[in-house]
Amino acid sequence: MKAHRETLGHWLLQRMTATFLVPTILIANVSTLILLNISLFWHIHVGIEEILTDYVHHEITRNWILILLRVFCLIIIKYVSFFFVF
Repeated sequence: MKAHRETLGHWLLQRMTATFLVPTILIANVSTLILLNISLFWHIHVGIEEILTDYVHHEITRNWILILLRVFCLIIIKYVSFFFVF
């Protein structure tokens, strides 16, 4: 039952970030670009996390991949944010 609740939570989070991305893209300006980047990378992170949960069965490997994914997303957000500032 706990796994079902967690899966439902991920599914709802994925749908909420997807619906948040559409209006943010349509009214994009400097202030919404930060929100757009955060929600876009959060959407990507949740989606890849679900894929890894389904296909990588070894828990230690999955946890290391998730840590590396989070670090990678933070690095990319840093460079994307730096690009929009200058």
